[in-house]
Amino acid sequence: MAGQRSILAKYANINPEEIRGIRAPFLAIGGNNMFSMLYDANFTYDSSMPIYENTPPSFPYTMDYRMHHACMIPPCPTKSYPGVWEVPLVMWNDLYGGRCSMGDACNYPDTPEGVYRMIMTNFNRHYSTNRAPFNLFYRPSWFTTPHYKAGFELVLDALMSMDDVWIVTTWQMLQWMKNPVTKQEAHNFPPFQCKKEVSEARCKVPNLCTLWHRDGLRYMKTCQNCPQFYPWIE
Repeated sequence: MAGQRSILAKYANINPEEIRGIRAPFLAIGGNNMFSMLYDANFTYDSSMPIYENTPPSFPYTMDYRMHHACMIPPCPTKSYPGVWEVPLVMWNDLYGGRCSMGDACNYPDTPEGVYRMIMTNFNRHYSTNRAPFNLFYRPSWFTTPHYKAGFELVLDALMSMDDVWIVTTWQMLQWMKNPVTKQEAHNFPPFQCKKEVSEARCKVPNLCTLWHRDGLRYMKTCQNCPQFYPWIE
C-alpha cells in the first residue's frame, strides 16, 4: 500500500499526504501485519472491516484499544495501533432480507424510486438513532446502470435538502470525529470547506505509455514522462 501511494504520487501527481487511508482488496485484511504497516507508513485509517450488527450503527474508532465487534473476515488485528482509525463497513439491509457490507453489493429494486427507498431506509437507521456517520461505498461501475445512478441522485437531492446533514469525505468526517462541533459551527468548520487550490496546470493530453511488465505489455497514461518499465510493487 505504501508503494502504491508512491506510484500514485509520482505518476498521477497526487500529493502523497492526501493519500491517507486504504481498503484491503476484497476486504481480505492482513491482521497485525497490515495494521503494523498502516502505523509505520503513517496512514490515518483503514476501511476494510464489516460489522454485522447495525442497530445502532457503529461509529469509527481508533485502534488504541481492542475491537468492540466480532471479526467477520479474519485475521483481524489483536494489538494496539495508537492513532490509526478504523472506519468500519456498517452493514446495510436490502429490501429482500439480505445484508451487504458495501453499497454496490446490495440487491436493488428495478426503479430509481426503489433504489432511493433502499438507500434512504439504511440512512434513516443512522439518522434516527445515534447519528453515526453513514457510509456510501461504491465502485464506479455501479453508476453505469442508469436507474442506479438516477436513484442515487434522488438520494443526494434529499440529503442536500437537510440542514443537519453534510456530505463529506472520510478524511473530513474523521476531522469532525477528532474535534466535534455543533450544527451551527459545522457550517464554518475548516475541514468541511472546499477551498482546494490547484497548484499546477493540468495537462490536457497525457502521455500514453506502452511498457513492459513481467506478464507482458501494459498501458498507462500519465502527465509525467513515461517510465522505462510499468510501475509495480515487486
